[in-house]
Amino acid sequence: MDESEGNGPGAAQPAGGHSSSGIQPSGPRSPPPDLSALVPGRVREPNVWFSKSSPLLLPVGVASAIGVFFLLGALGVYNIPFIIKTLPQGFGPCEISLEFTTYTFLLGFAGAVGLGLVRAYPPRRDPNASKRRLKTRFSWVWRWPLYGFASGYVAAIRGTPFLVQLFVVYYALIFSYPHLSFLGWNVAYWAGFIALLINTTGYQTEAIRGGLQSVEAGQVEGAKAVGMSRLQIFGRITLPQTVRLITLPLTNEWISNFKTATILSLIGIFEVYDWSRTSVALYDARPFEAFVMLTIFYLVINVTLSRVVTYVEKRRRIPGLGSPIPEIGVSKRLLGVN
Repeated sequence: MDESEGNGPGAAQPAGGHSSSGIQPSGPRSPPPDLSALVPGRVREPNVWFSKSSPLLLPVGVASAIGVFFLLGALGVYNIPFIIKTLPQGFGPCEISLEFTTYTFLLGFAGAVGLGLVRAYPPRRDPNASKRRLKTRFSWVWRWPLYGFASGYVAAIRGTPFLVQLFVVYYALIFSYPHLSFLGWNVAYWAGFIALLINTTGYQTEAIRGGLQSVEAGQVEGAKAVGMSRLQIFGRITLPQTVRLITLPLTNEWISNFKTATILSLIGIFEVYDWSRTSVALYDARPFEAFVMLTIFYLVINVTLSRVVTYVEKRRRIPGLGSPIPEIGVSKRLLGVN
């Protein structure tokens, strides 16, 4: 055999990367690329230090906030003994704010469920409607006006400031029923309650609509295939998943409703913001301490509720339902930790 046959372009090279001529390749050899992320089942191990320290982030943040609070008081920015002494006086006005927020939220949720259903399933022309009974064929007579009302209501609430909605309701009641008094509330309290109820119903409607439309259509089709009725599909498949999907958005709406209730002070409702503005900032001449106490009330209530609901939502979440981004993942990206 000719020796040149083994030196062609297709000849195998000896192990170790050496050529047959004995010439070493020039330059340092680069390390092979890391392809573990492309191999199925191979996941990069998380940072051990960050995973172990993540439960300490919230206590550290709270401790830092308390430290800054006392530091500013020690520097004379505000009077801490006055805040500690006066803070219990705000429990009554804060209770009024919580009553307005909670009652309007619960009543608004009852109305938002119906409006959300209408918004989630708009009427469509059915090509097979002529083969069905008369009631089904002419359902557009009431479904289209109802859908138009729900859509217009949501658009009007989300497209106008709450202050405008409040004064529209307030002056409508003042001119119509100037001496209204029912269940111990005068006309101003009822105007604020109705305005807050109208506002939160519109926002909750959109949250419920989004939750209903997030349920996969394949599950509904599968339920129809096994013979389940519409009521059974809604009660066993659509509604349980929707409630879990809208837990956090509805919690955000409650918090937003609680903060929106501060505007009710403009029509004479003595809630926590009006207490801090008039009783403390004006009468006691302590404006800085007044709004520090107001901040304490809102942070304690909103942060506590948010953390509790987040924990419950994580515990009751259906595996595989939705793809929420963990809070710790955001922290990793912000801190640059892999």
